[in-house]
Amino acid sequence: MDKQQIKNNITNGNQWTRILYMVLFGVILYLVIMVLCFVIVIQTIFAVLLGEPNAEIRRFTVDLVQYLRDIAAFLSYTDEARPYPFQAWQTNEPEGVIIDPQSERPVAENPEKSDTKFDV
Repeated sequence: MDKQQIKNNITNGNQWTRILYMVLFGVILYLVIMVLCFVIVIQTIFAVLLGEPNAEIRRFTVDLVQYLRDIAAFLSYTDEARPYPFQAWQTNEPEGVIIDPQSERPVAENPEKSDTKFDV
């Protein structure tokens, strides 16, 4: 690497813009981890008192973990796409999934034909 290339890299505005976004998402990452810690405590309380974690909070946590993954991918230069709010919020719920209101677990649209497995 020659000195001119290093100088060009340092003065590249795109690099500095990305660094500013990385600082912003570093702060967001810290806040999201605090929310996740709060959710862990709440889910533990639900599990102890009711015998199982809350399904609505579980669905929220699935999306929250995906958001954490998106931020980590951006910060580590694994992905160039800036996460939410610069892109649409990603949900982890596959299309065609129906939630059984009794068990609050996902079931396929046509269970006889489905080979789909769901992690819950």
